[in-house]
Amino acid sequence: MKLPEALRRLEELGDDKVKAQNAKRGAGDNQFGVRRGDLRKLAKEITPDPALAHALWLTGNLDAQLLAVLLWKPKDLSAPQLDELVRQLVFADGADWFGNYLVKKHRGKEALRLQ
Repeated sequence: MKLPEALRRLEELGDDKVKAQNAKRGAGDNQFGVRRGDLRKLAKEITPDPALAHALWLTGNLDAQLLAVLLWKPKDLSAPQLDELVRQLVFADGADWFGNYLVKKHRGKEALRLQ
């Protein structure tokens, strides 16, 4: 799957109620409001792809970044890359997913913790 198709799918899955709830909790406007379960289903349809994950991340869109977290494998990222990405997080749900799906399982997590 390429970036335009992934973004189109995310937009189709968007829900105004979820978007409003996320915005109320500080997510901002750059989001589609995709339900977390729908994000997980979409991620299962896509072959893990670090390049697509990186492209999704760079959009700054909340849903795209959450999908990126599901598409990356901890071994795909170096400790400096993780450190750079974590500094770009702006929403609590993104930080939770990033920590649980990537940092927690990364081989360099202890070194990152000590920084």
